[in-house]
Amino acid sequence: MADPIALLREQQEKRLVALGHQRTERQQRLVKLRQHETQLNTLIQDYSGAGEGHILLMANRSQMVTQLQPLVEQCQRQQAVAEADLASLDGQWRRQLGRRQGLVWLEGEKQRRLQNHARRLEQKQMDELAGRKRPG
Repeated sequence: MADPIALLREQQEKRLVALGHQRTERQQRLVKLRQHETQLNTLIQDYSGAGEGHILLMANRSQMVTQLQPLVEQCQRQQAVAEADLASLDGQWRRQLGRRQGLVWLEGEKQRRLQNHARRLEQKQMDELAGRKRPG
C-alpha cells in the first residue's frame, strides 16, 4: 500500500508546479503590458515633440496623441489588474510551497521514526541473542 503522506506530497507538488507555471505566465504578461505602455508613451513623446512644419502635420500629431492617450490608460488599467492577479497567484503559490514543505518534513519525520524503531528492534534482538549465548 502506498504511503498516504507521499501521495499527498506528490499531489501538492503537482499543484505547486501548475501554480508556478501560471505565475510565470502572469509575470510575462505583466512585462509585456509594461513594454507596451512604454512603447505607447514613446510614441506620444515623439508626436508631442516640438515640430515645425505644415499646420496639417501639427494637427495630425495632436490627433495621434489624443488617440494614443486612451490606449495608455487602458494599458495601465490592464497592468493594475495583472498586478493584482499576480499578487493573488503569488500568495497561492507561497501557501502551496509551505504545504509541500510541511509534507516533506512530515515524510522525513516518519522515515526517522521508522529507522529509530528498526534500530531499537534490532538492538533488542541483539540483546536477546547475547543473553542466550551466556552460560548461566
